[in-house]
Amino acid sequence: MSRVNILKEDMTAALFKLAWPAVLSMLLQTLYNIVDAFWLGKLGKLEISAPTIAWPAIFLVLSIGGGITVASLALVSQYTGKGEKELAKRAAGQTLSVVFSFAIIVGVFGGIFSEGILKLLKIPSEMIPFTKSYMSTIFFGTPFAFGIFAVNSIFIGWGDAITPMRITMISVLLNAVLDPMMIFGIGFPAMGVFGAALSTVISRGVVLVFAMYLLFSGKKGFAIGIKHLIPSKKMVTKILKIGLPSSFGNSVTSLAFLIITAMIARYGPVATAAVGVGNRVTSLATMFSFGLAQATSTMVGQYLGAEKKSDAYRVVWKSSSWSMLIVGAICTLTFFFGREVTMIFINEPDVLVEGIKYFKIVSLSIPFFATFNIFDAALRGAGHTILSMIVNISRLWLIRIPLIYFFGISMGTTGIWYAMLISNLVIVTVAALIIVSKVWLHKVV
Repeated sequence: MSRVNILKEDMTAALFKLAWPAVLSMLLQTLYNIVDAFWLGKLGKLEISAPTIAWPAIFLVLSIGGGITVASLALVSQYTGKGEKELAKRAAGQTLSVVFSFAIIVGVFGGIFSEGILKLLKIPSEMIPFTKSYMSTIFFGTPFAFGIFAVNSIFIGWGDAITPMRITMISVLLNAVLDPMMIFGIGFPAMGVFGAALSTVISRGVVLVFAMYLLFSGKKGFAIGIKHLIPSKKMVTKILKIGLPSSFGNSVTSLAFLIITAMIARYGPVATAAVGVGNRVTSLATMFSFGLAQATSTMVGQYLGAEKKSDAYRVVWKSSSWSMLIVGAICTLTFFFGREVTMIFINEPDVLVEGIKYFKIVSLSIPFFATFNIFDAALRGAGHTILSMIVNISRLWLIRIPLIYFFGISMGTTGIWYAMLISNLVIVTVAALIIVSKVWLHKVV
């Protein structure tokens, strides 16, 4: 049985039983981008910069569906905590219907207008052809990505983190095999950047079919039927009430990252390549916090559904303590070995210099950003997505973007890295105060 019985197990045991598959899932998900970066780095600076520039725009679209899946996790976990399994199934099925509706609309829109988006952001002209090719392909595959996110969130809310891990593992392994074949032309025509994107879309499409089979067949102990997909006004309203603030917050956050990436791109391909490598490596470091955050979100939801508010509060601090310890140890290594880490991806001298500066400065704040992830996950698991939205928007729009602008003018790229450091430190303090206030400790079902 893959499911963790949260309400009957020791808190620490349940936390790690849910977290380790989530950590592995995050690692595997991160490998999507790392595999692309590894192979595209062999082609040059412009090619490796394409995913770096494209992904904030892509995530802007993915975040819409991601916000809705936050609602499914919160509702499924809280209904499960209350012992109302049929309502959990209805929440799951109707979330799928809403998510796919969004996916078709935004995927087509993003795919068609990819080049216009890049020009609007004033991305340097030499970077546009590669980036457009990557971006539009990923956009058109959005329904596959949304579907996988939704199915995974449903299983996680129920307390099964193993099945989403396996789904992600199959997708990543398939992508890892297809990536070099399509980029360099092994059994296929050489497609370069387009091949990297196409391999991702194909692997997601194949795996979505498998994921839907697991969900509808009931082989994992939780099954939905066609009847659960039929919208009811009350349930859809509840899903949108929880999901839309998260979608809006994620979208505005993603737009901020898109603007930040465009600001960095104006400093040239060296800075863009350095932040591309840095972001991928810090994603590896913070995957432990994201895994713990996902576990925390599920446990908070089920504890609140079962009226165990003190347990919901305690698990947040237990999770954040482990996150700080683990991520802090990893970032100590990136602080001292930034050059060696950068060389794994690209060995051009000017990029190495910038990579060293990035890791010396940004590494100091990553453990605190990881802790922020835990706090934010607690708010989402409780269903208080408006609070989460406000905090996330403030982190980038009120703190990071203004700092990047002014520090960049006075200190160049070094100022950008300091802006990232300061914004992470400020926002974790704000989020900690919200958690301590306990205003989020009431359920939404």
